[in-house]
Amino acid sequence: METLSPSVDRIGAALRALRRTHVPEVDREDAISLGAKCLRVIIAQLADEGVPPEDLQPLVALEASLVQFMAQTSGEGAANRRKQRPPSEILLARGAAVIDLLVKAGSDEGEAAQLVMRRLMTAGVPPPKQGGDARGWRRLLEWRTALGHGLVSGEALLEYQDFSRQVEAIPANERVKRVLDDHLWDRRSKPR
Repeated sequence: METLSPSVDRIGAALRALRRTHVPEVDREDAISLGAKCLRVIIAQLADEGVPPEDLQPLVALEASLVQFMAQTSGEGAANRRKQRPPSEILLARGAAVIDLLVKAGSDEGEAAQLVMRRLMTAGVPPPKQGGDARGWRRLLEWRTALGHGLVSGEALLEYQDFSRQVEAIPANERVKRVLDDHLWDRRSKPR
């Protein structure tokens, strides 16, 4: 009997688990959840095997769609309509300004982007869709780079500048704490 490589064995295990989701007695939500997890394993294995991120993007998008569908079917839909909708350029501009603030305060760019992305995801905002990397915080950094080169909408650029001015108006020793603790990056908390 021929021995399979560890990568083929790992993908095979994910596919066997996925095949089990098609059994009639499996709960639909469980099947979707298992399918998303299997897809995550397949994506990770293909990435480890050297498949370029841009080639994996359709699978990453499919996994995100499954996760979004699971969130919508778990009763969160009407209570918080914002959850899982793609972030607007306005929100991304505010996120970029927060990353800049954290970098000026001494954080590494990657750490700052990860912190901002975690905050956004906690608020129910998924990572930007555009970008070649499977990691959301890397796509957020790519969007910030596009902002720096003027490759975003004029509205987003103005929001970035306005929000950066608001942040600069906060006393220096309080900036980071207030921006993160008071959720100033979140326009929903802004008085109307």
